[in-house]
Amino acid sequence: MGKDLTSEYEQIQASIPATTPLLPAPGPDPSQPNVRPLPPPPAAIQLTPLLGNAPSEHMQTLHSLYAAQAATIAWTADSASSMEVDRRDVIVGIALRKSDGGADEGLNEMERALFLGVMDMLRELLASA
Repeated sequence: MGKDLTSEYEQIQASIPATTPLLPAPGPDPSQPNVRPLPPPPAAIQLTPLLGNAPSEHMQTLHSLYAAQAATIAWTADSASSMEVDRRDVIVGIALRKSDGGADEGLNEMERALFLGVMDMLRELLASA
């Protein structure tokens, strides 16, 4: 009960032009057999904060990373199930617990594992829809 479980909530809208190609996920890395590669977010992605804000630059980077990757997974799942290129904007709601890491440290292993786990769950959810 002594842990600080506060989180900061933010909604971010992700959008890309309809003509922007979506690249597939790269092949599996033999050195990391338990990690499913993610499709790379397109360079033309636009992230627009809609509600809330991150308490630090580090958390803002994490929120942007989650929003860009979640939107890319949604777009690639949608394009696999349809021949149309009608890409809608994706709004991602993010609530992450405050990180113990400093602003200049980059992603720590716990953040990386959590990110990959969330993205795997999202892929499974969209595949079953």
